[in-house]
Amino acid sequence: MPPAGEGGRRRPGWLRTTAFRVTLLHLALTLLGTAALSGVAWWATIGFAARQLAADVEQEAGVLQRAARLGGAPSVAVSVEARMAADPTGTGYYLLAAPDGGRLAGNLAQAPRAAGWSTLRLQGGPQPETEVLAFGTRLPDGAFLVVARGLAPVRDLEARLLGAAGWVGGAALLLGLLGGIAMGRGVARRAAAMEAALAAVEAGDIGRRLPARAGGDEFDRLAGRINATLDRLQDLMAAVRQVTDDIAHDLRTPLSRLRQRLEAAASGRETDARRAVGDAIKECDRILGVFEALLRIAQVEGGGARASFKRFDLSGVVEAVAEVYGPAAEERRQTLETRVAPGVAAWGDRELVTQMLANLVENAVRHGREGGRVEVALEGAPGGGAVVTVADDGAGIPAAERGRVFRRFHRLDAARSSLGTGLGLALAKAVADLHEMAIELSDNAPGLRVAVSVPPPPRQDGPPR
Repeated sequence: MPPAGEGGRRRPGWLRTTAFRVTLLHLALTLLGTAALSGVAWWATIGFAARQLAADVEQEAGVLQRAARLGGAPSVAVSVEARMAADPTGTGYYLLAAPDGGRLAGNLAQAPRAAGWSTLRLQGGPQPETEVLAFGTRLPDGAFLVVARGLAPVRDLEARLLGAAGWVGGAALLLGLLGGIAMGRGVARRAAAMEAALAAVEAGDIGRRLPARAGGDEFDRLAGRINATLDRLQDLMAAVRQVTDDIAHDLRTPLSRLRQRLEAAASGRETDARRAVGDAIKECDRILGVFEALLRIAQVEGGGARASFKRFDLSGVVEAVAEVYGPAAEERRQTLETRVAPGVAAWGDRELVTQMLANLVENAVRHGREGGRVEVALEGAPGGGAVVTVADDGAGIPAAERGRVFRRFHRLDAARSSLGTGLGLALAKAVADLHEMAIELSDNAPGLRVAVSVPPPPRQDGPPR
């Protein structure tokens, strides 16, 4: 359940926002930094003043101790009286006591009897209470000397520092709060803009994109990544719509023929019925072949075949494919020329690469000029890769269509009357992308030249790094 406050009431929504947390964090860090700096300033300033006051007391006590060594207690008494008379501020305090405790000189009514440092609070006088820093020492003749200084300057400095710290702390609190609010509002605005854009996408506006600035912060980088994902999603949805339309368009004709032949079989003679059923079975096989090709493309694009990648002999694959389509070329009185460099290896799924090359060679034989020439070549490429070339001297593909022929069911007008599903080049492109190969279509003058750039295999038996 959502957290609740007193009386079971839910906390306001803004308390759970990142903007509120950012404001609190900024305020806390500002106050912590201000407190740390104030503490350092306090220690440096008050500590210095206290040490300076102690040094003055110790220095004056040393002077009186030297006077005691030269002239004894009477000389110290004279020096004490002279110092009190010369002190216009009245912050100097002294006491010279005889060995039996009797006062010999000084203005301290009470004083410590133990040597060393101490802090005294004096009662009476012009002020209700006076705090002094005292230093007591025993003289050579047994007398006891106390030298003290009033701590009023130090306490006044402390008060001033406390007042300044209050003002600085208040200003830091205000600035931290304002800065936190500004930062929080900025985060909230950007989050709201991203949320609104994603809500629009969810509502069906698939072309909507998140606002992002070039070279910005992590929000902009995140927005760029989400926009790239949305672009990919839009492309996939467009591809799905295109495939759906193409399936409906390309299967309407064979399904209509299938229905006609089944109707003919139902109403015709036995011999005609058998022929119609045979034709219907052929149409069913063609339709099943379409769906099998679509399933094959989906499996390849899923990338699961990468787990079976290994090194294989590409030269042997090209030679085997050319040998298989030799008879088909002879039927069309074509010359099938092969130039295969020996010992060329590749990395990937041998079966899929064979299917890709078979589709390319089949297209060249089918759409090449009857009585013409088909060329299949494998050559090494700089850097250890290879290039497989399949060329024919047929009608070719117009330059404007070369970017579309890899789409599912896309067929040129001249090829729609021939057998085929329009999925051969789509499968070839999917296999090439899976193996990080590049397929380039160019003019063979006349005809079409297809070049497949094959990356070099890894040096060890493992996936390329």
